[in-house]
Amino acid sequence: MNAKLSRQMTFLGLGVLAFYAGLLGTGQASLDILPQFVISAIIFLSSGKILRQMAEKLPIKEQKEDQPVEEPNWELRNLVLNWVAAATVISIVALFLVKPASMTFSEFGRFLLNMETVSNNYEMPISP
Repeated sequence: MNAKLSRQMTFLGLGVLAFYAGLLGTGQASLDILPQFVISAIIFLSSGKILRQMAEKLPIKEQKEDQPVEEPNWELRNLVLNWVAAATVISIVALFLVKPASMTFSEFGRFLLNMETVSNNYEMPISP
């Protein structure tokens, strides 16, 4: 388990570096915040390495053979996966049905975000 945690901490550190590179690349952040991101990335990367070294030093716990290993409930997992997949597909199809054909998704999103304001200046395409 500690090996998994160390890997996750290392990936988190790499994610912080990728996030900062993305911010720099798009111009959303300046070089003024470089030290904070570098320090947090170093902390995550080094803690992952420290956890990995600690996991190697710990003795391996042996499982008792008299304890039965619990089998996961695959029927329930399959049922949940099917329902989530069906809900996702239905949501995507509903989105395509609700969105007018001449609108892009970004225009449709802006239209939905502006529905709270009281204005009748919405440009809706005339349906054929």
